[in-house]
Amino acid sequence: MIVIINGPCGIGKTSVAWELIGHFDRAMMLDGDYVQAIHPFEIYDEARITYLYQTLAHLVGYHMEQGSYTNFVINYVFETPESLAKLRHMIAELDAEVYAYRLVASDEAIAARIRQREQASDASMRWHLKRFKELIAIQDEASARGDMGLVIDTSNRSAVEVADAIWEDLHEAVEVVPYDPAWPDLFEEERAAVAAALGDLAQEIHHVGSTAIPGLSAKPIIDIAVVVRHLDDAIPCIAPLQALGYAFVDYPENTARRFFRKGKPRTHHLHIVAAAGKELANLLDFGAALRADPDLLQQYQDLKHRLAVQYQRDRAKYSKSKGDLIRGILETWRGRQ
Repeated sequence: MIVIINGPCGIGKTSVAWELIGHFDRAMMLDGDYVQAIHPFEIYDEARITYLYQTLAHLVGYHMEQGSYTNFVINYVFETPESLAKLRHMIAELDAEVYAYRLVASDEAIAARIRQREQASDASMRWHLKRFKELIAIQDEASARGDMGLVIDTSNRSAVEVADAIWEDLHEAVEVVPYDPAWPDLFEEERAAVAAALGDLAQEIHHVGSTAIPGLSAKPIIDIAVVVRHLDDAIPCIAPLQALGYAFVDYPENTARRFFRKGKPRTHHLHIVAAAGKELANLLDFGAALRADPDLLQQYQDLKHRLAVQYQRDRAKYSKSKGDLIRGILETWRGRQ
């Protein structure tokens, strides 16, 4: 597993990273500033940043190849979603589980931490106090067009408490419960809010996933598919969905959809898909197959219950382990049409 911690200078990324690696049996912390502490240094030097990311990926790959470490926490200041995505895609080739978090706090809390920590000259102190405010504004604006990391509020929290919150999110419980007849109503309520927020950007909005199948046990999370003309139309959807409480999570493997999550614990998943894409057909056909064939529904339900026990605190493995059966059900269903 690789965890990326983003946030402005002075917020305590390094302290949180040190605490977080202690949760793993074996893990390594890679601090971007220390991995590439160079002179002369220019903040906005694309070649330097690319070289840093290549170095981080090389270090991760080397230690994985040697078998010495398989878990890593990388902390650095990312100013754009494109920059964060660049590193994520590099290291995703080494490990499928890559998660990013963005630490936030009030200006007063960050300033207090900088004053407490900074032992350098007055000029350095003034620079850090000015720079963190600039970075907060930059990162807030950038989050409206891409993934800057799942937000973790560090206000009034120690580094230990922040690391615990990240660890809990990484290991959020997989809970499969009996079908709830209230789920369609919860979808309709959310559909209306999403439709109002997105306007003409949303061509269609569908209730998908297990909560859309009558009688099927499911995680109590409403899955919503929003259909747009082209997948690039997901970008202008980010800000209005953020206003509804959704967080965009740009997993590198999501090449055919864009994923959003809402609630702590989660209450909704939202998937943006293209009108002419295979992803939409897969979502709709899978639901149709389970509604039409009780045997397929039972196979899927039995697997979900087994996996929920086996991977109670590992959502990634739970989801991945359903893949073969999902593909088999789609093939069976389409073969009958």
